[in-house]
Amino acid sequence: MTTTQTRHGIVAGIDGSPGALDAAHWAAHAARRFHEPLHLTRVVDARRRITGETPHGPELEEAEQSLDEAARAIGNGYGDLSIERSVQAGSPAKALENLSRTARMVVLGPADTTEMQSVFTGSDVVHVANHAHCPVAVWRGEPGPDEPDRRPVVVGVDGSPLSDSAVEHAFECAAFFGAPLVAVHTWPEQSTLGGLTEKRRFTDWTAHEQHEAAMLAQSLSGWCEKYPDVVVTRCVERGGPMRALLEHSVEAQLVVVGSHGRHPFTASIIGSTSQSLIHRSRCPVLVCRDR
Repeated sequence: MTTTQTRHGIVAGIDGSPGALDAAHWAAHAARRFHEPLHLTRVVDARRRITGETPHGPELEEAEQSLDEAARAIGNGYGDLSIERSVQAGSPAKALENLSRTARMVVLGPADTTEMQSVFTGSDVVHVANHAHCPVAVWRGEPGPDEPDRRPVVVGVDGSPLSDSAVEHAFECAAFFGAPLVAVHTWPEQSTLGGLTEKRRFTDWTAHEQHEAAMLAQSLSGWCEKYPDVVVTRCVERGGPMRALLEHSVEAQLVVVGSHGRHPFTASIIGSTSQSLIHRSRCPVLVCRDR
């Protein structure tokens, strides 16, 4: 993935949960596709210690066991994959944020909070997705079919710089995964009519739909030429992006979105598609920020 510095490795955060094990298996799949090493890391949540102090005794033993379990979850089909391991102490969110400075991608298990809980109690997964220096994949859904996976990569497109970053990463993922790409652009009727009124029942939307389709085509311009082997389907839909992307996630192997990195409380007020997908998507979500 194009960045201002060279980044290496797929980092998978391990916490011993079943979701983290599924995420580790997906991370191994991504690492093989991207020809990158896989880094399994367990952060012992010892926030009263000096961050970076090496865990010892029962803590270290439990952490090593969780990494062993993650390695077993990956299975025997990745014998050619370089796997690194590490155990460190401190805040899991901060440790993973630091690792993201040099990683190509960070992969995490599903959020262990609801959307509302993340507002009031916080969520390590949401924090990392909002502050990481590389794309963050959050595992969601059920394990997919054996390779090759023919399900599409889906990307949300709204024409913003963050959306441009998501489009770039989505094309790259589709190319490396050997998957088709579905580019989804939505537009709300009320933005055109000044509100939800009876007028919408008698409006001819053809011209507006053509305008929105042209905007989507412009957002994809250049990437189709760079990745000619990626089969692209363009979807222009009326309505909100969250609903559309949630529906597409049912049949997708990955949904890619940009993120402003809003605090969960702010996101709960003005809305955040990425944070809603982190909690509700039916497949893994790749959150991209422009760093």
